[in-house]
Amino acid sequence: MLKLTLLASICAVLSVAGAAATDVKQPDLNSLLKGGLTLQLGGEGMGYKGELVLSPDGVGNGFAQPDGGAKIQISGKWQVKDNKFCRAWSDIDDGAEVCEEWRMVGPNKVEVYKGDMMIGQNSW
Repeated sequence: MLKLTLLASICAVLSVAGAAATDVKQPDLNSLLKGGLTLQLGGEGMGYKGELVLSPDGVGNGFAQPDGGAKIQISGKWQVKDNKFCRAWSDIDDGAEVCEEWRMVGPNKVEVYKGDMMIGQNSW
């Protein structure tokens, strides 16, 4: 119920803003992720697809697969800090922490940014 309430409020903000992308702030990230969440990564036109299960205890497991390429396993730790989703995946980015900004672009979809560069898309 809380996730639905959160998503409804974010959708209301999107409609008021003329459907422009809206940064997801720390309180909303915390509410969305506190019970865990399964993300669909990438998708049509993104050059990759995958699935990532984020557990409430800050552990993530899943995979990403470039179009026409082999699956890349994803596992490691995640946390929310400073309005960002921060992750340290053992097989990606040499295990270094990467903090992403999520921008709502639909009721259950975010674009993922590292600085000014869009690096992906997540949906649930």
